[in-house]
Amino acid sequence: MRKKMIKKFFLLIAMIVVLSVTGCVKETYNMNMLSKKAHLSPTMAISAISGDISLSDIVKTNDTVVFDQNKLVILVFKKDSVIDLKLTDFSKGTIQRTATFGPSTFDLDIADVLKHLSGTIKFLSPSIKFNYTNSFPDPIKINLKVSGKRDANTVTLNLDPFTLSKPNIPVQQEISDLIVIDNINNPNSNLPALVSLPPEMINYSGTVVMTTTTKSNSPGDFILGPNRLLGSLEVDVPMDLQLTNLQLADTVDNFIKSDNSQTDDPLKPENFQLLRINVSAKNGFPLGVSLKMCLYNSATADTSNTIKAKDILKPAPVTNGKASGVTESTTSIEFTKKFFSSVNKADKIIFWFTLNTTGNGAQEVKIYSDYRINFKASLVVKPDINL
Repeated sequence: MRKKMIKKFFLLIAMIVVLSVTGCVKETYNMNMLSKKAHLSPTMAISAISGDISLSDIVKTNDTVVFDQNKLVILVFKKDSVIDLKLTDFSKGTIQRTATFGPSTFDLDIADVLKHLSGTIKFLSPSIKFNYTNSFPDPIKINLKVSGKRDANTVTLNLDPFTLSKPNIPVQQEISDLIVIDNINNPNSNLPALVSLPPEMINYSGTVVMTTTTKSNSPGDFILGPNRLLGSLEVDVPMDLQLTNLQLADTVDNFIKSDNSQTDDPLKPENFQLLRINVSAKNGFPLGVSLKMCLYNSATADTSNTIKAKDILKPAPVTNGKASGVTESTTSIEFTKKFFSSVNKADKIIFWFTLNTTGNGAQEVKIYSDYRINFKASLVVKPDINL
């Protein structure tokens, strides 16, 4: 589908060249020569596209991406039934009873994305929420062990044990509450470092200690009731961050390559001497973007004809973490005759997108759903067509 769209794009350009109905043709030709074999190579400037978009226009809220009341973007990952303990799961004891849970794994389902990422990302205000329902009448303390893993790298949370709320028996049979683990409540934990790996998966396990009020080891002497503890984990990652040369790389099929079955197709990539895309933007995001791409031959592992476009977007200025204006930028992406002549020798194209937040990652920035980008793009085309 994408290849057909590119073909149509080249066809549109060729029609413009031949019919001269759009753009600005910068060279003239003797039209009497059109009855003979002719060679056309005009240079044309074509207004291509313009737009004004916000993050909320392209990213919709769902179970993983949410916008808070202030329109701050937050990533949410949930794991249900981390703990499900009954009285019989606890050891017998006169004063303390102990139960364990895990070890188990919380897969964030982002491994495929992380394979394409390099560089530095810092999430500044993540949190982990332990949501629970407790119907045990006696005090319970949990020692929760959490670690994040990405490839060979592991970061341990180092969380102090915490005590759960308990129901007011007999008036209250159970109580639902949550424990929030964040920089404020747990300043000595490694939570920001763990989330900033970022981890492919989170490993967890723990020990639950209940201080009993009965003197008997028999569960039958325990206070009647549900006597159950249910718990779940939620990892919240607000887009309060710093990015330094965060690079997203992706290899795709060469969608520009000619179809060998169409040997008489005049719209071959090599028939273009030049194609330049001029991009101007007013960026309201505190995020800058640069692009690099090259042709790649997977059989020989050779790369060629690298094209660089620095500062497609320049980051917006920031005040107290929030974008406080726009930054204008103008850049060009130029595809030369050399590039087009090599297109059919490559079966892949590699793209690299490099992202930096305002101040090259030195400043705290927050991403809100109402940030906007206004952009315009135009084409300068010089085909080389024999008629």
